[in-house]
Amino acid sequence: MSTFSEIVIEVWNGWEIRVLLLLSLSLQVILTAFGSQRKYSTSIWIRFFVWLAYMSADSVATLALGILARNLASDSVKGNSNPNMSLQLFWTPFLILHLGGPDTITALSLEDNELWLRHFLGLLVQIVIALYVFVKSWGDTHLKLIALPVFIA
Repeated sequence: MSTFSEIVIEVWNGWEIRVLLLLSLSLQVILTAFGSQRKYSTSIWIRFFVWLAYMSADSVATLALGILARNLASDSVKGNSNPNMSLQLFWTPFLILHLGGPDTITALSLEDNELWLRHFLGLLVQIVIALYVFVKSWGDTHLKLIALPVFIA
């Protein structure tokens, strides 16, 4: 008989990448919709949600890339062929797009512009992780024909 926590962990392991991708997409939608309004709005809620989305968007996308890389590494060690491998190939370029961020908000404050070198280094590391996931996911699938132009863009 399995306990409640084991069931929750099993469900989370099955859905974690999907939840993180949806969360990353939601954060990008918030930044796109409300990023330019934060300068003109006096509402504390808009400023709070934009700040929260801005601070967590890169972390969520990086975590999702890390989980994709971990899943690929564990599948290759075990010798399993994951049926979601082609979808992981397709998700990787979209996570890179999320790491680039929307055009409506480039920096939350002026101090963020002074830290561009650190952000650039972080982006390079994230691109290397995405390339790793992309190459490891490459297989006999038709999604690679769609994923390659998205990854290059």
